[in-house]
Amino acid sequence: MYSDVDCLLRVVVPDIAAYDAVYKRLIQRVELADVSSSFAMERIKYTTALPVNYA
Repeated sequence: MYSDVDCLLRVVVPDIAAYDAVYKRLIQRVELADVSSSFAMERIKYTTALPVNYA
């Protein structure tokens, strides 16, 4: 089954080995056409809220 749906997962793990375990479990359970990953080594932003009173 193929679709044009993109998904974004935010996974917080203690190290790359833990990420690798999550990744391996994911690809065993779900048929994926392509996977790309980005890593943040430190927290850059502490909130997902957007400023609405900038004027």
